[in-house]
Amino acid sequence: MKGKINFTQLSAVAAAGLLLGSAAGAQIADNRIRVGVLTDLAGIYEQNSGNGSVEAARIAAEELGGKINGATIQIVAGDHQNKPDVGASVANRWFDVDGIDMITDLVNSAVGFAVVDVAKAKNKTVILTSAGSADFTGKACAPDHSIHWIYDTYQMGKSMGVAVPELGKTWFFITADYAFGHALEGALANAIKPYGATVAGSVKAPLGTSDFSSFVLQAQASRAQVVAINNGGDDAINAAKAAREFGLQAKGVKVVALGLDSLPAIKSAGLDVAQGGMFVTTWYPELSAEAQAFTRKFIARRKTAPSSFHAGTYSAVLNYLKSVQATNSKDSKTVIAHMRTQNFKDGFTNGGTLRPDGRMVHDVYLVQVKTPAESKGEWDLLKVVAKIPGEQAFRPLAEGGCPAIKP
Repeated sequence: MKGKINFTQLSAVAAAGLLLGSAAGAQIADNRIRVGVLTDLAGIYEQNSGNGSVEAARIAAEELGGKINGATIQIVAGDHQNKPDVGASVANRWFDVDGIDMITDLVNSAVGFAVVDVAKAKNKTVILTSAGSADFTGKACAPDHSIHWIYDTYQMGKSMGVAVPELGKTWFFITADYAFGHALEGALANAIKPYGATVAGSVKAPLGTSDFSSFVLQAQASRAQVVAINNGGDDAINAAKAAREFGLQAKGVKVVALGLDSLPAIKSAGLDVAQGGMFVTTWYPELSAEAQAFTRKFIARRKTAPSSFHAGTYSAVLNYLKSVQATNSKDSKTVIAHMRTQNFKDGFTNGGTLRPDGRMVHDVYLVQVKTPAESKGEWDLLKVVAKIPGEQAFRPLAEGGCPAIKP
């Protein structure tokens, strides 16, 4: 299998070289490059993606001078309202009428699947940054049109497995009742078993739940050592608050709030609620000089620290635009073929690579939320416990089941 993968990568390099030669003197169609940030602009996921992702994309465009080979870069924002039909409708209009070349962000996996289907039909590009289902590089992969950039449910579960010895051997899941939550619970359950952990029970919470009391009481009754909250956005904050109010931590239960995985989310919850929680993150501000520089720019504009989704969206747009520049093309297959030849180093990653199945592989980090006494500044909220190499964190290419990858 290893030889076949390397052959694919070498083919991509050769193809990119040919494309570069043929496109060298061409002009970019329409003399513009339009990137659409399709996200949740007003709902429960706005804080970690939303308007911050739009700003992050703008920062990427500005760092390239706002133009590529004479073509103007334009960033367009849209709200999918967390509804797949709305997302597909916007994508169709953007591609057919508004001349959008690439769509990114797409927080909410159900929306992401709908938009990827549209992109495949129209030979356009989608770079998923804040949608999490591992199926985007598995059974639903579309590697000529779709890239999965930041994280996925397999990686989240696999990476959390290493924390089992520090957390506990019996787990209870409070899970968001939609595709992302189900996939995350499944991945996490499978990941902790090799470390000797068992699942004491689980309960599904509807999207937009404000009162998690009944779910936390079920978790408490299970006598599990670890309660994993498998949701995001405001739901994660509300669930963590309920866990604190019912005194789970005081009773020795470890609460793993996987949705409280960004600095803004932790600050919104408060260190008194989030302290001691462990989670795996794809990014943190002290990762590199480039990460620090991006963080400063983002805070200057938004008056808040970026999330990993914001940093990842910045990175995805920046590297997409660089490959458009290198190939002088907006054709999806051409641009993605070139991206597969690159080693990404920017404000999000210190060395990411793009696999043939569309997975961008990079290191991830096991972190713990600081206590109020440990925090020395407004955004000094995390401490790194361990670095997990990307090759260990993400699902192996041979195990994904991507139909486009020949066995």
